[in-house]
Amino acid sequence: MLVPPMGLLCYDRLCSQTSTNTTEAKGVAADQGATGKVATELSVQPKAVRFCFEFVSTFLLAIAFLLGLSRLLLPSWKFVPGIYMTLLTLPDLSPNPGLWWYFFTEMFDACREFFLGVFWLHMAAYSIPFCLRFRKQPLVAVVLMQGVICVFQPYPTAGDAGAWLSCLCLLNHLFELSSTHRYTFPALVALGYASLLGPAFHHLWIYAGSGNANFFYAITLVWGLALLILLTDTVYSALRDEWEAERPEGRGKEIRQI
Repeated sequence: MLVPPMGLLCYDRLCSQTSTNTTEAKGVAADQGATGKVATELSVQPKAVRFCFEFVSTFLLAIAFLLGLSRLLLPSWKFVPGIYMTLLTLPDLSPNPGLWWYFFTEMFDACREFFLGVFWLHMAAYSIPFCLRFRKQPLVAVVLMQGVICVFQPYPTAGDAGAWLSCLCLLNHLFELSSTHRYTFPALVALGYASLLGPAFHHLWIYAGSGNANFFYAITLVWGLALLILLTDTVYSALRDEWEAERPEGRGKEIRQI
């Protein structure tokens, strides 16, 4: 799911480097009175189709190398279904901070495969739209896709949320002005609220026996809601930043949706 936005980011950096080399070559040609032939050759941007082929090939070769190295260290290929099929089939429904386990606990077996496909398609459906909408800001697409995976993956942890929140620092330019973020404080308060009550509800249900699954799942919903508020607020901040860059006269002004 991160391959499309990461590929877009790498292609953007490659184009930026090509543009930089072109500018430098033009400067050298002008200083030396050259004909500019070298600058003309360097100004050709990398072909998108060729780059996609090279990027995907590199990704597949890296995955194959890591799988082969893992097979050398382990006695069999059983780790492949144990790792990848665990995420796809969701065999373990132990309570966790995610949104999947309670839903599939109540699910009829006949509908399980259908909703597994729906849940995974829901996650994958964000990748390409983020790339298309934020093609001018590929780093934003990468960070937003990390947020989607953090919220909607089947077995999330607090470390996943921490890694994504750390990556938000890469977009610090979106949070410099008060007009580009609206609900950051309520989201952080909700995260703190869920961080304190989540372990307490888990202990009451699993160990003390004085609660039930609804209590713990309710606090996981608060956790997911807080992350979603941060995610949507980041999307708004990125869109507002683009809008203000195109219309400097509207910087800092209130926006009304009509």
